[in-house]
Amino acid sequence: PSTAGFGPAAGYNRRMIQLTASGPRIVKDGEWIAQQRDFAQRHCAVLKGFVEASILNRIPSMLEACKFFAAEHTTGESKVFSKEFTMQNTDLLPQVLFLLLNNSRLLKGMAEFTGSEKSVRHFDGRGNKRCPGGEHYASWHNDDVVDRLYGLTINLSPRPFRGGDFEIRDKATKKVLHKVSESRFGDAFLFRIQHSLEHRVRPVQGDVPRYAYSGWFFGCTDYPEVVRRQIQPLEE
Repeated sequence: PSTAGFGPAAGYNRRMIQLTASGPRIVKDGEWIAQQRDFAQRHCAVLKGFVEASILNRIPSMLEACKFFAAEHTTGESKVFSKEFTMQNTDLLPQVLFLLLNNSRLLKGMAEFTGSEKSVRHFDGRGNKRCPGGEHYASWHNDDVVDRLYGLTINLSPRPFRGGDFEIRDKATKKVLHKVSESRFGDAFLFRIQHSLEHRVRPVQGDVPRYAYSGWFFGCTDYPEVVRRQIQPLEE
């Protein structure tokens, strides 16, 4: 399969799944079926125009208000596989996206689209910034922990950036199954998480940083319980 741009899915996804201010828009048509087939084969699908324009128009100002901190992510053996700047959970932008992605209709729609054998119970993620120069990256790793079913990354970069490609591969054969590059502001990509798959994010090039909101759809713990856990430390 093609591993450049959006691959054979370039003509698909005329906003078959989209976040809107009034709730998710889900259109189950021939395109939906074609994208399902593509996802089943390559374990990754590009969701073009995933965030509607009324929300996108507010993102640049919310980005400016975000407070970032340097973050490293490690494996169970304490090996660093990712470096980035991460948004504070108290910033408005990640809070808005957290709420929109935990809409019950969206969770059910994602389960149906992916053909999940498990119910998709909630989404959790973080906003991040990766700067050019090679300091920020995510090397090959596997997110198969804590009942994570699928990963999702939303492009929050108002300005086009270079590099920062996402790749997913077969862990045993090392064969790259899909590559996502040149995504646009408001696009997203969905990818499968399982023990036999690995993924990475290549370093950003040029002089424009890559902003994204990345996280996982989980098969455990309902959304109200996730919210309770988040606000409890603030109350104590």
